[in-house]
Amino acid sequence: MSTVLLFPTAKIRDTLEGYEKVLNKALPIKAAHKRDLPYAVADLSRTLTNERGGMRANYWSTPRTLSAYIRFFLPWNLYRLSWLLPQLHIPLKNGDTILDLGSGPLTFVQALWLSRPDLRNKDLTFICTDVAKKPMEHGRRIFEVMAGVEPGQGPWKIKLVRETLEKSLRHNHGRMALVTGANVLNELSANRGQTMEDRFFDLAHNMASACKEDGSVLFVEPGTRLGGKIIGLTREGLLEEGYRPLAPCPHDVECPMLDRSATSWCHFNMTADHAPKWLRDLTQRARMNRKNVSLSFLLATKADPEYAENVRVLSDPVIIPGRQQKARYACSNKGIALLHEAENFESGSLVNVEWQDKPRVDAKSGALEVFPSRR
Repeated sequence: MSTVLLFPTAKIRDTLEGYEKVLNKALPIKAAHKRDLPYAVADLSRTLTNERGGMRANYWSTPRTLSAYIRFFLPWNLYRLSWLLPQLHIPLKNGDTILDLGSGPLTFVQALWLSRPDLRNKDLTFICTDVAKKPMEHGRRIFEVMAGVEPGQGPWKIKLVRETLEKSLRHNHGRMALVTGANVLNELSANRGQTMEDRFFDLAHNMASACKEDGSVLFVEPGTRLGGKIIGLTREGLLEEGYRPLAPCPHDVECPMLDRSATSWCHFNMTADHAPKWLRDLTQRARMNRKNVSLSFLLATKADPEYAENVRVLSDPVIIPGRQQKARYACSNKGIALLHEAENFESGSLVNVEWQDKPRVDAKSGALEVFPSRR
């Protein structure tokens, strides 16, 4: 895969532009609530920014916050997933079962339907789990309207289960073709007497145990420092279970972003300019500035991928004193790299490079300097 991000097709963008009508049909909103929506969005955004851990049930508990999430955060999540999911190799076949952890309003199920028309006619079962049932029920109704199917109809079977992540994984031991989740791991906290590393290593063990022998694990988190670290810890735990990263990692050695000296984290940026106009208008009315969106993710399997001598571009362009072209930071099997002559490479690009026998070390970042391959 040359890049992990792909500009959404016109069909996907048209569907997202019409998503507001889907929401209005599935979950009609009263005029008073519609007028209050920008303020509810701003209030919920502050809550999500300032509080972490143990809060999933809280922001589903009132119609005001539930509506703000479904009409703002859900469509933004669908937009950023629409850049990613078309690029991923997700080998689902008829009869497969997918375990979606922390489903909320079925964000992943909706995003997969939106972004992967090649899977729409497959006989798939989604076990969607969360500690709160109401958002899942709302999400299923939205999905039915978006997919144009009657309740309980269509090739995709959706089962809603109210339980914790750990119980969901234990109850589905060895059954899953895919264990997945979107925006759920960053809301977890360590249990009493447990470190964050221990928590995510335990989760990784349970994820691997829930998969069939040829099953995969896919998690997508916000592209924040916390999201990147959690993805890195989950990756380390899955490596211990015999899983190897298919994307975005260009290697299966230790994640350089987990090093104490690392100043950045693994995440990928997309422009927000092509989000639906109605969503950008709501964002402005909520007095929120959103020029781009970002994500951190991991797709891992027990398959044996072949890694080459390449790097995965992570950062925006950076100015290097004394050089005409901008560089970008990238991930490699040798650690963090500073990729020169990289201004035209987008975030998420996989670039073939030429390593020197003794690469120079960038004095500012400590990254190994490298150049794109000339061949």
